[in-house]
Formats: sequence, structure tokens, C-alpha cells
Amino acid sequence: MNRLEIPEGGNTPYILLDPAAGVFKIEGKSFPEDSKEFYRPVIDWLEEYKKELPASFQLNFNLFYLSSSSIISVKQILLKLVEYQTAGTTINVVWNYDDDDDDIKKTGEDYMKISKLTFQFVVND
Repeated sequence: MNRLEIPEGGNTPYILLDPAAGVFKIEGKSFPEDSKEFYRPVIDWLEEYKKELPASFQLNFNLFYLSSSSIISVKQILLKLVEYQTAGTTINVVWNYDDDDDDIKKTGEDYMKISKLTFQFVVND
């Protein structure tokens, strides 16, 4: 499976989905003009990668701003990971946040409740 790398833009996060290196991360700020269109390659990639049914999958988030439309798109990514878990893949989500950013922390906690995935909350240095 090919890796997916989307460079960070002025309003968009850096995304790297690299199964060969075992690196899966989304980091930065996310308020693209069209969130659904921006995240479509990620959703499509996850759908294709699901066919390989990896034994485990860890996705690292380090977002410091999410627009309301990005919140919906990230939720769709997490729901795609629920499909992996249902198929037998062990899923771990690492949710990084700044110690003083209660909004991002709460967003991660809400995602955890909605998705029922295993989340690890990590305070950025």
C-alpha cells in the first residue's frame, strides 16, 4: 500500500499515512475551505488500507485548532477506524494537546466517547 502524504498548508494539517514506516499522523491546524474535500483522500486511503487488515493501527493526532467542519471530518476518520476494530484490528488513537488547551482535550474526549476507541491522551512538552 502506498503512503499518503499531504503537506501542511496555511489552513490545513500535515498528514502522513505510511504503513511501511508504521507512521500515521495528522498534525497542525485544520480549517480548510472545504473540509470534506480536503479529508476525502484520507478517508479513501483508509478504506483501501482496510483491505490489508493490519493487526494493529495507531493514529497520532496533534491538532491545535479544528474548525466545526473539520471536527465532522475527523469524526468520519475515527468512525472508519471503528470499522478496522470491528474487523479485528487493534486500534489506538494518540491525542496530543497543549496543557492549557482544554478545548482540544475535550474534543478528543468527545471523540473517544462517540467512537468507543482506545485513546491515549498526551500533553505536549
